[in-house]
Amino acid sequence: MSETLLLRTQRLRDAILWWVALCWLAFALLPSWSLDYGLFESTREELIAAYSWSGINISLLWYVLPSLLLLRPFNELGPEKRQRHYFDAGWALFCMAFVVISATITERGMGYATIVLFIALGMVITLALTRLEWLGGDSFVIGSLVTIVALIGVFIVWPSVAIFIPMFTNDAGEFAPLAFMAVLSQAHIIQVIINSIALSIAVGIGCTFFGLVLAIYTTRIAKRSAIIGRIFSILPIVTPPFVVGLGVTLMMGRSGYVTELMVDWFGLTNTNWLYGFTGIWLAQVLAFTPMAFMILDGAIKTIHPSLEEASYTLRATRWKTFKGVFLPLLKPALANAFLIVIVQSLADFSNPLVLGGNFDVLATQIYFYITGSQLDYQAASTLGAFLLLFSLLVFCIQYMWIGKRSYVTVSGKSNRGDVQPLPVTLVWAVVALLAVWIAFNALLYGSIFYGSFTVNWGVDYTLTFDNFIKLFGQGMSDGAWPSLLDTLLYAGIAAPITAFFGLLIAWIVVRQQFRGKKTIEFTTMLCFAVPGTVAGVSYILAFNSAPVYLTGTAAIVIMSMVMRNVPVGIRAGIAGLGQIDKSLDEASLSLRAGSMRTIINILLPLLRPAILSA
Repeated sequence: MSETLLLRTQRLRDAILWWVALCWLAFALLPSWSLDYGLFESTREELIAAYSWSGINISLLWYVLPSLLLLRPFNELGPEKRQRHYFDAGWALFCMAFVVISATITERGMGYATIVLFIALGMVITLALTRLEWLGGDSFVIGSLVTIVALIGVFIVWPSVAIFIPMFTNDAGEFAPLAFMAVLSQAHIIQVIINSIALSIAVGIGCTFFGLVLAIYTTRIAKRSAIIGRIFSILPIVTPPFVVGLGVTLMMGRSGYVTELMVDWFGLTNTNWLYGFTGIWLAQVLAFTPMAFMILDGAIKTIHPSLEEASYTLRATRWKTFKGVFLPLLKPALANAFLIVIVQSLADFSNPLVLGGNFDVLATQIYFYITGSQLDYQAASTLGAFLLLFSLLVFCIQYMWIGKRSYVTVSGKSNRGDVQPLPVTLVWAVVALLAVWIAFNALLYGSIFYGSFTVNWGVDYTLTFDNFIKLFGQGMSDGAWPSLLDTLLYAGIAAPITAFFGLLIAWIVVRQQFRGKKTIEFTTMLCFAVPGTVAGVSYILAFNSAPVYLTGTAAIVIMSMVMRNVPVGIRAGIAGLGQIDKSLDEASLSLRAGSMRTIINILLPLLRPAILSA
């Protein structure tokens, strides 16, 4: 009798029972199949047809299989008990795989109920691993790790794999390992690839050069005027690249005042000179130089002045010290700046679209293959994969360039010495280039601001408010309001998710020890190396067919924004956690506060700056 009561008590106390019950609750209340027009715009017949209980179909097994966990023994002891926990985790994984595979075979998308189903199965896995005392048996840590692995697998690994699939299939959907050669052998595609590589390298060189010039001025030359140089150095980074391209067009386009002056004063006949390589290079250098500046500015500040002092004591000239000591120590920062700018240039879509003319690049070509009249997923996949591989190749080149030399200049010694003066000719050259940079940016942003109040730029410069009235004075459902509100809504949803997810990964990576930690960090940071165009194409290819349909929804926009920017949150979190002593965590845990409570009450208040920056 007592054994029977004990068995019943264990059955009731087993949390797996409640998670299985949650699965059946989702089965009853939510559609298991996806809806073409969403939950609120579908007809009654479409809603009923999406429920599993509307008829006999494969989705019934999605809920029956997890229920089999309730039939396994509950009261084993010793090794048998551990085997039960392994079985629970393995069976939950099998159920997940069965749902995905069956939905793919039936070519139907999974619905809202499957989200609850996967959450419940994930909690079963978490519960089993907790009982096996993995990672100290901390359910919050294990649950966080399971969530991170699942999200990385779905929204990073799978899209990265999906972009390669159409490369090796023909028009009939059959496997064709050399199908991509038909795309790469086209003369136009070869020219597009050459254009993109040449442009990205040229932009990388230009941005790195101007970033170095601006960084030298703000750190080694300017005193009171450093704030002015810093403002104009980072101003373009808060401006969307599309706006920079617009400003360049207003200045130097067919109707731009610079073009008109060149026609009047120098007899310029080709008023389309801006459109092509020149215009894209100019706009991208303006847009991406701030990234190079911020990297080089921080690197110059860490160079120990005593090294330059030592060079001067050995009777080296200022130029020799600059070329032999200063620049070599900036090698890692120069490589990082060059790398980031190249990736950003390759991924830039707006500037080539506005200023490209007949100069085609990979980003715009991929876009037209996806949305234009020349719909060709195979070509888009091939070019996207090439863009991805080239971006990864840039990382390899960067590593080979830097090598394994030591660039450490900050040691434990307290004497830093005084910053040494730069060559006079270099100072004057930097000041002159800075003046040109400030003047050009002032004209560019002034043109954008002034142009918004003119009747017709290049024709009628009469001031008017009609432009703003057309955009914002026609009601909330017309003009610019819908797109503006959608942008703010998506950004408002994506920002906290990005910060939370990034800081959670940072906490797992910094504070926990387990196998595969470096893999998780590398996989998430890989998002930063993937061009935005490639990320967009990969999401379309991954989530435009069974088992997950997200293309055309707000969810795919938000998730792409989150995954593209989560490396920023991770780096901010790692930097913040690196400044917080682990003893604070240990003190909280020793007072029997769990990991979740420690994060909420101890770490989050201390990580407030990192959260805001993420």
